[in-house]
Amino acid sequence: MSESNDDIFKFPCEYPIKVFGLNQPDLKDTICSIVENYVGKLHENQFSIKNSSKGKYVSITIRIIATSRKQLDSINEDLQKCPLVSYLL
Repeated sequence: MSESNDDIFKFPCEYPIKVFGLNQPDLKDTICSIVENYVGKLHENQFSIKNSSKGKYVSITIRIIATSRKQLDSINEDLQKCPLVSYLL
């Protein structure tokens, strides 16, 4: 018996969003703003930032409490549309 994609998550649940982009001054604020549209104000302890070894790229991980598959899909869609985002996991 196989599970559908909706059955994978039991909402609400903790969900990490990982975004990669070029190291630009507006990257963190832009990514946080997009996510905050769906989850409310983020706290400093909800995200971590890591620079690549040469500093050209930045990895931002944001931990949220996801409430629905639709919420996750909307966040991912908006992040994919963002020109500052190179990759999204």
